[in-house]
Amino acid sequence: MKTKPAAASMVWLVLLLATTLSLKAHALTDDGPDDEMDEVTPEELSYIDIPVDERIFLTRWNDVPYNKRFFDYSPAEIEARWGEFMIGLRAPFPSAGYLEYMGSNHPEILENVENFRGYEDLSRRLVEVWRLFLRGDFQQAREDGLKLGIMGLYPAMFSQITYAIYLADRQSEKYMMLQDAANRIREHIYLVDRLEDDPIASELVAFTKLGHAYAIARIAEESPVPVIVVRGYIGLIKDNAEEIVEIEPDHPLGHAFRAAVDANIMRRVGRATGRMTYGARSVVVDESFAKAFEMAPDIPILNYEYANAIMYMSRKRDLNQAIDYLTRATRYTPTWSMDALDTMYAFKRLQEAHLYDQHYRSFRAFERHRRRFSRTTDHNLTNVLSPPLNRDMMENPRDYALPDVE
Repeated sequence: MKTKPAAASMVWLVLLLATTLSLKAHALTDDGPDDEMDEVTPEELSYIDIPVDERIFLTRWNDVPYNKRFFDYSPAEIEARWGEFMIGLRAPFPSAGYLEYMGSNHPEILENVENFRGYEDLSRRLVEVWRLFLRGDFQQAREDGLKLGIMGLYPAMFSQITYAIYLADRQSEKYMMLQDAANRIREHIYLVDRLEDDPIASELVAFTKLGHAYAIARIAEESPVPVIVVRGYIGLIKDNAEEIVEIEPDHPLGHAFRAAVDANIMRRVGRATGRMTYGARSVVVDESFAKAFEMAPDIPILNYEYANAIMYMSRKRDLNQAIDYLTRATRYTPTWSMDALDTMYAFKRLQEAHLYDQHYRSFRAFERHRRRFSRTTDHNLTNVLSPPLNRDMMENPRDYALPDVE
């Protein structure tokens, strides 16, 4: 995509007006953000939604690094253990009764269902898509889920999001997959708005908002601040995070997501700007994570996300506490694909925490070098199939660059 000179100039002008006043005062302190203007191209600032190359869905995806038999459950087992598997995500179980209620009261959920043959059959097919997701057949879950309307879209997109974060080789591929997921979920926000007054649909509403905001948040957390500001990521993510816990007060990942959003805001723009401009507060982070742990004490993602939040807010002051939470996350025995990959990533993030501790005085410098490595090499740093960062990788990123995509 080429940007016209006049358009590019206007984008840069808007960017400077939007960011300079709020960020410049903090740029020289360790509590403030980086000056990330040198990391941004005019092309990146010329679009709101990342362009998606559809070829990423046509090639064979990477396989999970574990034996899928460990998480291959029968439909009866999935129904019996649904509350255990979904303790964090809180997705509604697609029983025939639930689908019949939703289809009768909200017929849009049956749109684009291929070969609809009644609610019992639709339930069976949806449970099979969730079975694929639970064991780690992410590409097949995506393909089959997209044939089953809105109810199939959700396991399809969470499969895609999980793959993008933990198994995609390239950062560019990860971003496109996350953007595609956000786009597809966003197409049905109109329906979600109508469902908000139906208490039986509240879990589905919260699940939808979580999927949309989570995909964007995973792009935002590694994007330069100017890109985040121009694309309006912070407002979109924070608004959704607040709405999720309003709709479902007992949503563990909803509370954790809300906390992680505030921590990331403080990480990227500093405590003072984060508080004054976006209402991000450390007390919200601690209180929200406390609620999440109370509701779901035994899932690894809460531990590694809280560890990240501690590093973002406290830098080196409480690094040992963050390392303790990361270590705890690596010691869980997972029962399904997402927990397994969360655990593996926690180990990788633990190595990064030690790298930061041993070789960097400034968290800002560590983050800057980490971003530079990813932008130079196109490596997806959350990919559990690739080795953890080390000192040589950080100092010589060009030696590790992935070949250009043809």
